[in-house]
Amino acid sequence: MPPKMAETTATDLRYQTFYRLGGIASIVIAVSVAFAITAYFIWPYKGNTTSIESIFTLLQTDRLGGLISLDISMLLIAPINILMFLSIYAALRQADESIALIALVLAVIAVVLVIVCRPLIELTVLSDHYATATDPTEKLRYLAAGEVLRSSLDGTAWMMQTVFFMLAGLINCLLMLRTTFFSKATAWLGIVISAIGLGFFLPTIGLLFLFLNTIGSVPWCFLVARDLLRLTKGNPSQ
Repeated sequence: MPPKMAETTATDLRYQTFYRLGGIASIVIAVSVAFAITAYFIWPYKGNTTSIESIFTLLQTDRLGGLISLDISMLLIAPINILMFLSIYAALRQADESIALIALVLAVIAVVLVIVCRPLIELTVLSDHYATATDPTEKLRYLAAGEVLRSSLDGTAWMMQTVFFMLAGLINCLLMLRTTFFSKATAWLGIVISAIGLGFFLPTIGLLFLFLNTIGSVPWCFLVARDLLRLTKGNPSQ
């Protein structure tokens, strides 16, 4: 059997602490995403469904609800992904280090893009200035600045981070199939939800595919956590 097709059954035990942290991070991500899904039905997303003036008003009357409706959960969860993807890379580098590195780079870029496309602090500051402004011209200026920031919530950075996250997940899960320390269930579920997530480009039903990807990411993160924590015991083949 050619070396590139051989199953990887051993991993570097020097990364046991890393795997443990990655497993914990995966659990945190799963719980956080589940909370975000629940919160969505209480505070629906407002980024592209209402005016910037209404967003400013919401941030003044219900600061927490307003931030949740602007997807602050996505902003908080994204950096934790770095630890999970780093741990996955540490394990999958045994299968194909160059391909695993590509997936890691895509994931890190995606995290940076999430921060770029969620200028929530800026929107909150503008909301405060708008609330205290008395001059109509000044209010219009804050509304115009807020409109520019609001456009970035669903702009190019948001689209690219979605693509990069899905590609990173797809690449990692394809590599998982060549190992024994990641289960087939983890690999195949990741492949399915990543492929579904890439369907967000489809008109009309694209957001439904993205929502299905979000729901599927909860059990996938738990499976990743199980596999990473199993690696800390130094017996990956079981």
